[in-house]
Amino acid sequence: MTTTITGATGVNQITDDAITAAKLPAGSVLQVIHVKGSGGDLSTSSTSYVASGIQASITPQSANSKIMVIFDSIAFTRSSNNEVGVGVSIYRGGSEPSPTMSGGVRRLTGGDSYWIDIPYSISALDSPNTTNAVVYEPYFKCWGASGHMFVDHLQSKPTLTLMEIAG
Repeated sequence: MTTTITGATGVNQITDDAITAAKLPAGSVLQVIHVKGSGGDLSTSSTSYVASGIQASITPQSANSKIMVIFDSIAFTRSSNNEVGVGVSIYRGGSEPSPTMSGGVRRLTGGDSYWIDIPYSISALDSPNTTNAVVYEPYFKCWGASGHMFVDHLQSKPTLTLMEIAG
């Protein structure tokens, strides 16, 4: 049975039994992509950003859309100089990270031989201005030349979530 809704508030615009992205207001979530890390041991002692291998791709329905990027994980790290940390940045399409998608560095202090868990989250609202597929990937680096960390560890299972937001 079909229900017909009419009125001056705009609800009468939905007459074809379907709500399309074009009919949704700005700020509506149009699609969600969610990817989990493999749980393999990606490790680095580099103080320059290195690729994580955890990627997610989204194809915006409109060039006016924004993409909300959310990355959550735990770094297992230690250092020989009592200072440990992890830097995280989100790259779009393998290019340099946008300044709005840099997570900075999380630092903790601890003993020389202690492994420390550093939970972290980074989120950013990106404007790719395209309707072509866009790939996002977190990149990591160690804080200090003597540090070492695992960023996609068996126990951490990092997640990368992309949400298209109507513009």
